[in-house]
Parts: sequence; structure tokens; C-alpha cells
Amino acid sequence: MFGSSAVNGLCEKGYAVKYEKEVERKPFDFANGISKDVNLTSAQLNAVATISQKEGKYLLHGVTGSGKTVVYQKLIENALKQNKTAIMLVPEISLTPQVLKLMRATFGELVAILHSGLSQGERFDEWKRLKKGEAKIAIGARSAVFAPLENIGVIIIDEEHDSSYISDSNPRFDTITVAEYRAEYNGCPLVLGSATPDIETYKKATEGEYKLIKMPDRVTGASLPEITIVDMSEEIRRGNDSIFSKELIDGLKDTVLKGEKAMIYINRRGFSSFVMCRDCGYIPKCSDCDVSLTYHKFENRLKCHYCGKAYIMPDKCPKCGSTKIRHGRVGTQKVKEETERLIEGAKVIIMDNDTTSKKGSHFDILDKFANGEANVLVGTQMIAKGHDFSDVTLVGILDADFSLFFDDYRSSERTFQLVTQVAGRAGRADKKGKVVLQTYTPRHYVFRYAQNYDYDGFYSKEVNARQVTKFPPFSVIVRVLCSDFKDETAFNVTKNIYRAIKDIKSRCDDFIYLSAMRSPVNKVQNKFRYQVLMRLKCNNSDNIIKEVFAITDKFKAKSNCFVEINPQNLN
Repeated sequence: MFGSSAVNGLCEKGYAVKYEKEVERKPFDFANGISKDVNLTSAQLNAVATISQKEGKYLLHGVTGSGKTVVYQKLIENALKQNKTAIMLVPEISLTPQVLKLMRATFGELVAILHSGLSQGERFDEWKRLKKGEAKIAIGARSAVFAPLENIGVIIIDEEHDSSYISDSNPRFDTITVAEYRAEYNGCPLVLGSATPDIETYKKATEGEYKLIKMPDRVTGASLPEITIVDMSEEIRRGNDSIFSKELIDGLKDTVLKGEKAMIYINRRGFSSFVMCRDCGYIPKCSDCDVSLTYHKFENRLKCHYCGKAYIMPDKCPKCGSTKIRHGRVGTQKVKEETERLIEGAKVIIMDNDTTSKKGSHFDILDKFANGEANVLVGTQMIAKGHDFSDVTLVGILDADFSLFFDDYRSSERTFQLVTQVAGRAGRADKKGKVVLQTYTPRHYVFRYAQNYDYDGFYSKEVNARQVTKFPPFSVIVRVLCSDFKDETAFNVTKNIYRAIKDIKSRCDDFIYLSAMRSPVNKVQNKFRYQVLMRLKCNNSDNIIKEVFAITDKFKAKSNCFVEINPQNLN
């Protein structure tokens, strides 16, 4: 290799000519693949025909494996035939590889990818290809809703219920709201797809704001996998203190023996979600955040899952000196360790935020699982949606009730969605699938509706409960969150905002609830956090929200304050 001075010298003597050539970076390196002509089912044909007729908002409610992705593919194809462009959004980076392979097989270089996992250079190149018209289809996570496309023919949001479509960091936005504006401006269809639609979206569909299209059957004709509910309290009474029920252990052994594959879902990464001293009860917490630390055995470190800070795992309690350290709830690393210990022939791979932090790691993990280098995939929510592996015949769901009792009105809905979505990974081809769901509350209505894949039954019960308790969609929740490095500053700003909003409340009867309090996670990255919470009647909420924004803006110079509408979590 020549240095720049040597090259310049050769150019000056006339032995070389220097010129600039633009070289674009490729954010993915897999081949385009082979496009397959697919015979659409009657439900798919109906969906494509209905949506293609005219602009509007559509909710595509199809069970897992019903072929929603092929419908998206045909809608994009129709848009291109009209010399238009298309946007397709998926909820997480982990879903993008499989979607991209399918779309690239059909549309080749017309596809551009946009998500936070790209380097700045790769993102710039993809953005530029869209802007110049070299690429006509933008596929990616929520930020792709801002793709620089004109003359848009269709906007698709897959797994529309996913909470990641709400950006709770700057810039803050609701992806579906942005998509609605862009679809209306371009006069094109907006398609929301899900096997488990958001309660508020489904209510809009039942009231006619969205056109509801149902796809109730799998394209293969296969039945949805049978869900067996296991009472873990009963397992303990029988002397089984393993994290796996006997039903799941037997299922894993049988699956591996047959040369098939299994997926195990647990919504906690790491080895254990906390460690505790048995003698004094001390639990290590992050010095910058008001949260307990998670133990990661592979690195032998304690980590904060809010700020990422790592700590050395102590040999003894820092408070009392005891060596009796107990591990709390298990995570993905512990599940991997136990699977390999109990199941002969199990080749386990993990998919969570830790194992997918490096560029391209999503592709590598999914490829290893697809080609047989691993026959058991253990993961968090990343494995719950969108993945389609024909030889996965068993799904295990651990601690299914973990999310059921959060202090959140959406906890039942989110648990139902997760169980249904994870269960849908099994039996997607000609082999029958089975799901083992482990819980300490086996009679809870969420699991009974999920066991029967009865979304309509669950929706009816849930929406009635919310109407009685006046939670969204029968009200609007507004949160003002204030944070500062000084506890006193954050407290005083919150108090003043609360007083100003309380004055609004005294002038109208549109408030169902109003309160100010410490945020449940009181400190994140050394900033103290307080919040004002209110629940408003729907009819006049817009006017009150405008006043809340105006009040909050007055205090932004004193503290970091922002307003959230129907926030995804209140931590």
C-alpha cells in the first residue's frame, strides 16, 4: 500500500492520476436469494384486493402463520407497478433479517434498510439511495417511518401492537401517528398487521375507523399448536425444584431426539435478575440508577440494565461480610446452562440484548439456528414475533406470569400478546407443534383465552374491564416527567407543575385522576425523577393536553421535563 505522500509524488511526476469514486457501504451482505411464486389463499387474495381498492386505514388481523408477510409483499408489488414507493416497518431489529431476505428475493436492490443498528455511514448511504430514487422500498424499525420517499403507495406496520413503536427518548414520537399523517398526505393505504392487535387499535376497527380484515387460518392448513398449562406450584409439591417442569423436560428430550428444534422464552437476560445476601437481605444496586443489578455469569459481572454500568461480582456481602449470596429470578444464561445440563444433545444458543449487541449478530444467531448448529434457541422478547422456522415443534414459556402483575393497566394485554406470539413459533409447517406454558397462576383468564387462541374473547373481557375502571381507550393518561441531577430541583419543578395543573382541574370536570409522586425508578444515570400523573376524560382531553404542554414548557430551562400521552410504562 502506498501512503498519501507517495501517491501525491507519483501524480506530480505524471506517473499516476488521482480521482474520487463514490463507494456505497452495504449494511447487509446476504445474496438476493430466489424469488418464489406463491399461490395465495383465499384470505390472502381477499386482503390484497380489499386494501388495493382505495386509500384508507386497515387492520389486518391474522393468526400466527396466516401469511401476512406475503400480503405485504403483494401490496408493495402493486405499489411499484403504479410507479409508487413503499414503507414497511417491523418492531425490532431482530425481525429485519428474515423480512429482508424475503423482500430482497423479490425486489432486489430496490430495498433499502433503515434502523438504529446501522453505522452512520451505512445509514447515510441507504438514506441517499432512497432520496435519489435508486431504492423504492424502505424497510426497518420505527425510524424508517421518516424515510425520504415521495409518491408513497402503501405504508405497512407489522406487529402494530409492539410497544417499541413508541419512541420514549428524543426525538419522541408515536410511529403509527406519524404513519397516519404520511398515508393521508400521500393518499395511500395504511396497513397495520398483528395476530394480537392493540386493544385501542381493535376498538377503532370495531367502530369503523379502521377497516378490519381477518385471516383466521394458517396458510399451510396446519392447526395452531396445542398449549399445555403447567402449574409450577404443583411441580414444587411433587419435589421438582428445577426451572423446568417435567412436561417441558420430556418435551425437550423428545424434540432433540427426533432431530427437531425448540425455542424457550424467558423475558429476563443474564443469569439472575438480582443477587441477595441471605443473612442481612442486602441487594446490590447501581450507584447511578435506583435499580437492582443483574448477574451475568459468562462475564462474572453485575450489570445495570438501565445505564449499562458493570460491577465486579462480590465474593461476600459488602454490607455484613456474609458469603451466603443467593441468586434471584433466572435469566437466559441460567436457562441455557440448565438446558445443556438436563438435555443430552442440546446445542443451545441465546438471543437477547447481550448476545445481539455486536453488528450482524442477529443474522449470525438466526443462521446458526436455521442451519442446525443450534437446536434450542433461548431468548427474550426478540424471539417472540415474526420468526418462521419450519422445524420448530416445541416452545417453552417460562415464568409466563412474570409480566402479569406489573403495576400497569396493560399487563394482562401484554401477557396475552406475548404468550400468543411466542406460541405461534411452533408447528408452522407440516409437523405438529406443542407449547408448554409454565405459571404459578394457571387459572388466570389470560392463559385460558391464550390457550384457545381466543383473541375476541380476551378483547371483550379486557375492554369491558377498562370501561368500568376508566382506563384507555375510555380515558387518556398524561404523564409529565421531570428529572435533574439535584433531587431538590426535580422535586420543586414537579411541585410547581402539579400546582399549575391542579388549577386547571379546579376549572373543569374532565379530570378522573391527578397526582404527583416520585417516579418508581427514582434515579437513572444520576438524575432524580419525579412525575405528575393525570387521567382525563376523552371528550376534552386535547385542550387540556395543550395547556399541560404550555405549563411544562415554562419549566424546561430549570429541569429536564417532557410530556407523554398514554406512556408505554410509568417507571
